Amino acid sequence: MKLFYSIFTAFSILFMMSGCSKSEDNNDNNKTDQRITTDEIYYANQFASDALSDIYLWNKEIASDIKKLNPDTNTDPISTVKEIRYKENGKDVDKWTMLTNDYDSFTNSLKGVETTYGYDVAMGKFTNADAYFFVISFVYDGSPAQQAGLKRGDIIMKLDGKDITDANYLDALYSSKVTLGMGTDTGQGIQLGNSISLAAIKMYENPILASKIFDCNGKKVGYLAYSSFDLVSVPKLIEICKTFKAEGVKELILDLRYNGGGYVITENALASMFAPESEVKAHARCSTEIWNDGYMAYFKQKGEDINTYFATDFDVYDENQNTIKVSTADANIGLNKIYGLISSGTASASEALLIELMPFMDVDLIGTSSHGKYCTGMVLQPSDIYKNSPKSIENWGFYVMINRYADKNGNNPCMPNGLSPNTEEQDNPMDGYQLGDEQETLLKIALIKAGKTDIPTRSIASLSLPKYKTKFIPTGPLFGKRIDNRLKDKIRK
Repeated sequence: MKLFYSIFTAFSILFMMSGCSKSEDNNDNNKTDQRITTDEIYYANQFASDALSDIYLWNKEIASDIKKLNPDTNTDPISTVKEIRYKENGKDVDKWTMLTNDYDSFTNSLKGVETTYGYDVAMGKFTNADAYFFVISFVYDGSPAQQAGLKRGDIIMKLDGKDITDANYLDALYSSKVTLGMGTDTGQGIQLGNSISLAAIKMYENPILASKIFDCNGKKVGYLAYSSFDLVSVPKLIEICKTFKAEGVKELILDLRYNGGGYVITENALASMFAPESEVKAHARCSTEIWNDGYMAYFKQKGEDINTYFATDFDVYDENQNTIKVSTADANIGLNKIYGLISSGTASASEALLIELMPFMDVDLIGTSSHGKYCTGMVLQPSDIYKNSPKSIENWGFYVMINRYADKNGNNPCMPNGLSPNTEEQDNPMDGYQLGDEQETLLKIALIKAGKTDIPTRSIASLSLPKYKTKFIPTGPLFGKRIDNRLKDKIRK
């Protein structure tokens, strides 16, 4: 049941039924008397239908709904895909599968280059009021937000002079320019203060937010705050891990509370630097995959290996988005323990990394429950699955869920509602401290667990975020994504 054969066959039958020749295929002239769709929409429906029918993780569960992607009559395949992706009791189980008519922009954004203000925010709601406020969780180096002096813990009360509501809150993230009405804590509540104007720029958002080494009663403990598993940051991650290794770090505080996921290649590179060196040298299995029934049978028949192994050689990107080869052979830290800082913003590849390390070492989770993204997606173009792809849909793409990941033993403790912390504590950006400051709420808990006893007493007045109703806002193109395009090789043999 390989995708290339089954989809190409379906597409060929479609052409024969329509009386089209191969040359007509290339000219996108496939028309019937019943059609109300353009060539582009016709083939986009077929592309989505073929992929969902064959490779989608929940293809059996949505089999009847796939018929809604009728190429003759369905005029909005993008919305239809969102409508029919797998649900239980009316609620989305699959929140991530998506069809796009702008593949180039979609894939460019996945490389970490965004038009952005360069901050990450949490949303709070005032007690007994309809208006919201934002709290900045962190800012990216070199961003408009950093250049304007914004930092973790700053409060935003107004957008362009207006209250923040359900109707305009996205302007804080996706508009081209904005004027922020900043808030201050008076001790009796948040009051409006000065205004700051920002213009969004196109920039690379470096996901390495902070790295440090702490002395915990003679024991070296590393700290790494990381916000997305992109492919550009891997060389710098290797440098950081080499430093940790040289300094004798044996325990690591891994701050993934704002990391919504990304590429499996980066996940595997980090796992291979964190796992016991003996397991890495042996190329031991670190995770496995569960596909739909058809593909599980196909892989068994073909003797296809659906496991992922620790490795030392990886293809990633440099800062100019060129493919480069890197090695982690000298960067394995030799960790005994990881303290994972998590929240509802910890998703997908972040959850997978923690899960696949659990069989190899003590992973102590601190924070609140993670997001609960337990499946892997693949980014497809029509040319990936059709021998003669119609020109009219050459810039269409499909991010489609293809499997569930699990640790080497087949376990996934983040199903269905995310990873649960061993120590529960609400993230509090308003505590007055920046990421990497030993007095910051979650980091302090981890350091105390690691044996640090000389943390200074708090000296900065703070506002407790948990007393307000808060709402997590998924941001960034990699949020909720665990992308493994290497798997194309498995379905095109």
